[in-house]
This record gives sequence, C-alpha cells and structure tokens, in this order.
Amino acid sequence: MIINPASCSGWSIPADASLSLLDIQELHRSTGYCWTVETRYAGPTNTKGSRVLVSFVGSRKGSKTYSWRHSLSTGENHLAAAVEWMQQLSSLNGAPSYALVAKASTDKGYVFTFC
Repeated sequence: MIINPASCSGWSIPADASLSLLDIQELHRSTGYCWTVETRYAGPTNTKGSRVLVSFVGSRKGSKTYSWRHSLSTGENHLAAAVEWMQQLSSLNGAPSYALVAKASTDKGYVFTFC
C-alpha cells in the first residue's frame, strides 16, 4: 500500500462564538492552501457508468476526462480520477504528495479536497 494516513492540523472554530480581528488574522496567516476538485459524470449520457470529468471547482480550464473502471464503485471511480488528475498536476504545482481531507457527493458527481 502506498498511501498513509497523514495528520492534518486544523482550527476548531466554535459555531456560537464571534471571531475577533486577531482570530481572523491568525486564521488567514496560518492556514495552508488546498485544492478542491470537482468530478462529474461525462460522456454521451452524463450518467453513471460512462466517464468522469475532473477539474477544479468552478472552472473547466485544464479539465480532463477519465475512463470508467467497471471494477470500481461509483465513488471509487470519481476518487480514482481525481487522484490521477492531481498526481498529473504535481509537476506544475510542486506538491510531492497530497492528503485527501474531505469528500462530498453532488447531484452530478463528487467534490474532493486535497491538501
């Protein structure tokens, strides 16, 4: 297995507390960048079992389409495409590895956040 669970630090923000100016400034200063990737069903029918289109959320620039792997589940297909796309971008953004920190399903596919 080539994947490892990584410890990801994060801020705990109480839902019922107001942030001070210093809190906001510290959050902004110390929070690292992540990449949020959107996957969508692609192909003639734009339905499950066709292909997966991957791009950054809100953009189609640099998007790429991946073949459907029938040995994988729907979510696994979308994740596999997102990971492969991010790995191909590593030569452009200089990231030697990525940590998957969140996922969500949408009506057209999935959203994955990598840090």
